[in-house]
Formats: sequence, structure tokens, C-alpha cells
Amino acid sequence: MTLLSNTLYDVAIIGAGVAGSYCASVLQKAGYQVCLIEKGRGTGGRASSRRLPMQEEGVQLSCDLGAPFFHATKNQLVDDIQQWLADDVIAPWPAANLAHKGLAYTGTPSMSALTRYLAQHCDLYSSQRISHIDRTDNVWFLRNDSYKTLIKAKRVIITAPAAQTAHLLTSPDAPNAWLQQAHIASRQCAPQWSAVVSDGTEASKSMLSNMPDMLEVDHPVLAKIIHDTAKPGRSTNSAGSSKPTGSSKPSRWVLQANLEWSELHKDSDADEIGVLMLAAFKQLLSEQEDSDLDLTQPELIIATPHLWRLGRHQPSSDVSGKVEEQQAGMLWDPSNGLAVSADWLGAGTVVTAVLSAQQLCQAMIDGDC
Repeated sequence: MTLLSNTLYDVAIIGAGVAGSYCASVLQKAGYQVCLIEKGRGTGGRASSRRLPMQEEGVQLSCDLGAPFFHATKNQLVDDIQQWLADDVIAPWPAANLAHKGLAYTGTPSMSALTRYLAQHCDLYSSQRISHIDRTDNVWFLRNDSYKTLIKAKRVIITAPAAQTAHLLTSPDAPNAWLQQAHIASRQCAPQWSAVVSDGTEASKSMLSNMPDMLEVDHPVLAKIIHDTAKPGRSTNSAGSSKPTGSSKPSRWVLQANLEWSELHKDSDADEIGVLMLAAFKQLLSEQEDSDLDLTQPELIIATPHLWRLGRHQPSSDVSGKVEEQQAGMLWDPSNGLAVSADWLGAGTVVTAVLSAQQLCQAMIDGDC
């Protein structure tokens, strides 16, 4: 296999999730020649959209099966959020506002719209897995599973989940302390099952009409229920109502399982998981006030669930001290040009991923001034 590019990049970023895409955007604007290498088909990471095995008017549908939105307080990411709002890549979603976390925003027309926007001017190499990194003569070599060099760069930023970062940090050119941090953080990472439910009939639409658009539940199986088609940019109602009226098009609801249940069932068959999650959803519906749902009727359709094996990074005092909500950190060694930026260096949220990337980019730019 030959190099993906003959360019010696100023910065190569492993992972095109929120942190990686943000780093790419900031550094490219600062004059660095930047590339993003992503093992998936496109940008987004945990905030990516997933294709569904269903169509609407001949168009294949997708859904936000990962992070459905993000919360920001009035003092967080003010300039960035205003720019993203002005460029129509995010929109407020009041249905998900939480007093203790701040205002909710979602990407439009999908969560991955934000990372596509951030990465738009950088070289993106998708469906490429970097398994090894090493450094010779001040140049980093990024290699695949077969140890073939794919990219060369002066600096490398790793923005992968902690377990994948730990694998890369086994490089003899990486600080040992970072490897230990990544191992500790990987033990705090929990898998999570997600699935999407579609209301296929008018009867099922009526059943769901009283459901909030975003609901956090204390349930043995489910943790969150999100009305995906009610988000800005998804609704079929041009008037902006959160629940489309007079439309025969189905609505889609994302079910996020709780972490304990997901851990218990992480090796289960996806079809079996779908049956269990749909049954749990129907049970919750039947418990809603004035609900007359007949649990024997197959009026709700569930798509094949997806397991985020590295789904939720839980903050650990072993990683970053006392972690406050939305706190973030980064790792940067200017002597060899290696860095780590990720949500797991903080509270494990979209906002902490951006804050981590902000801190790193500022440190890199200041160091070159």
C-alpha cells in the first residue's frame, strides 16, 4: 500500500470526531497544513449519524444514534456557538434544555453536520485505521495494521477513545505516563446500546402523541428517549411544531439503554436486543397516563440496534483529579510533537471534547509564535 498522500503534513489528526474536527478547523485557519484520518466512513465519531434499513419517498433515512445534542452554559463556547448558529450547522432544541446543564443544541440536519462543517477545508482520509505511530528524524509515521505507512507528519494529535488511544501510545516515542492515563480512562468507559423506533401506523402515532420530545427515565433497560424527527431540521412540519401534524410520514424515536443493562448485554445478538428494547419502550408507553396501548399489536417498528462499545466515558479522579461537570483537559509534548485531545480527559461530553481541543490548539499556536 502506498502513502495516502505525499504531503508531509504539519499536523495529522487521528479521529474525526468532535475534538479532532475542531482541532483541524482551528489549526487550518492558523495556517497549518492539516489532515484528518478516520476509521469510519465519515466524520462525527460518537456524534455521527447512522444509516437506517428503511426509506422514505425513496430516500434512505439516517438517525442520530449517538450523541443526540449537547448542552452548553451561557459562558461556554459563546463565540463558537454564535458562529455555528449563523452558519446553520446547529440549532437550539429547547425540548432538551436542562437547568443544571444549560441550553441544548443539536446539529442540523444531523449531529454529524457540525463535524463535516469543521473538517470541510482539511484533507480527510476516511475508512483508514491507524494502528501504529513512530517517529524518526522529527517526522511521525502513521501506519496501518500491516505496518504500512499511510501518512507522514511533523506533529500528531490523537483524538480517539481512551482504549484506542492507549493502543497508539504503546509507541516507544510516546510518554509512558500518557499510556497509563489512557489505560485508567479506558476502564471507566462503558458500552451503550441505542436503537431507533418508527411509528408505522396512525394508531401508533396517537399512542406517542403525549410523549415528551426528550425524556430521561429511571428504568431497568432504558435511560433516554429522544424524538429524533422533532429536532430542528428533521420535522416535516414547516411551521416548526415539535410534533408534525396531518402528516402520514412516520416519526422516529431513539432509545438509549442504560449503561448497566448495556454492559450486561454487550455480547448479545442485536436482534435480541431490539426485541428487549422495544418491549421496554412499549412498557413505558403503557404506563403513560390515559394510554390504551395494546402490547400485542406490532404497530411500532424497531431498526437493528447499534452497540457503542466505547460509548460513555465516565470521569475518573485517577485521570484528571476532581472532575467537575464540563471540565476538560489535554496532553501536549512540544518536544516531540505528540498530543492527545478527547472528551475522556474531562467529563466525557461534547462540550468537554471542544474545550479540550481549544486548549490544545491554543498551546500549539502559542508555542509556535
